[in-house]
Amino acid sequence: MKTNVFFPIPLLLLSFFLMLIPSTASAAGTAYYVKAVIPENQLDNTEDYFNIGTTATINQTIELLITNESDENKTMELALLDGMTTKDGAISYDIDHKYDKSQRYKFSQVASVEQKEITVNANSTQQVKVLLKSQTDNFDGTILGAVNIHEKEDEEQPAAGLNNVFAYNIPVKIRVNKENKNIQLNYKGMVLAKNPLGKAIDMSFENPMPNIIRDLNLSFEIYKQGKPSDILYKDHKSGVEIAPNSLFSPELSLASSKLKAGDYVLKIVGKSKDIDAVWESDFSISRSDSGYLNEGLEVLSNNNRIWVILAVVITLMVVGGASYVFYKRKK
Repeated sequence: MKTNVFFPIPLLLLSFFLMLIPSTASAAGTAYYVKAVIPENQLDNTEDYFNIGTTATINQTIELLITNESDENKTMELALLDGMTTKDGAISYDIDHKYDKSQRYKFSQVASVEQKEITVNANSTQQVKVLLKSQTDNFDGTILGAVNIHEKEDEEQPAAGLNNVFAYNIPVKIRVNKENKNIQLNYKGMVLAKNPLGKAIDMSFENPMPNIIRDLNLSFEIYKQGKPSDILYKDHKSGVEIAPNSLFSPELSLASSKLKAGDYVLKIVGKSKDIDAVWESDFSISRSDSGYLNEGLEVLSNNNRIWVILAVVITLMVVGGASYVFYKRKK
């Protein structure tokens, strides 16, 4: 028996718009918040994070306050994260990433906490102390990291669907001795790679200095070798920030490009207040690569295009001749 299901159009539209609402955690729904206790050696008037100046001998305790506004006790977990640079060119904090060999001092090694798990009673505030201790050697610049604080998940209750865990990252910027003003950005090369959306170019840059690169603009052009004025692909990234002593690995998607098999040049121009550089990389695209670039369709080189045209003409002649013979016989 066939069953007809009636689904009202307004309800359908409401469901569609509800799907567009992002499922993200917010501070308002956590019933707790974290505040940095600003020390006397803070270098600016910022109150949201630590920006402190120290000597070569780092020995200081910084404090944070966790306030639990709910009527239940909360178990909080603490983690120490290192500054890093995302593929999109933003500073973030993690310990699960590739470190640059130039990074001599990591925040996760300089900093320590007595307890990685604490309980904050209902409607109360708990103090957390983070010890910063290290003896630096011949080092001027910035050590960047963050203190991550989040509520411990209840292991007894299975997660239903997506489980969003809200977390506070309180950045800690330690300037040792004096600011390092030697701004440098190294281009380490590129490779052709495949991602879920298709072919891409993965690049690698290195900030080998203990300072933050800010407001960097990068432009990308691809042209055929020997034809620099014939630009086949263009893209850009603006407002890039790169963490101290970190790697930056942006990606250029070539999924919608029309690049054919051949030899090419990737030209990169980097500009900021302190950087004015141009880098170039030669690379080749094989016929199989070019087919993948164009959504799986084989891209024909100029050498065999004539044979395809000839085959099409012959096919049309055969079909036309057969149609003519059929028409004559029918008459």
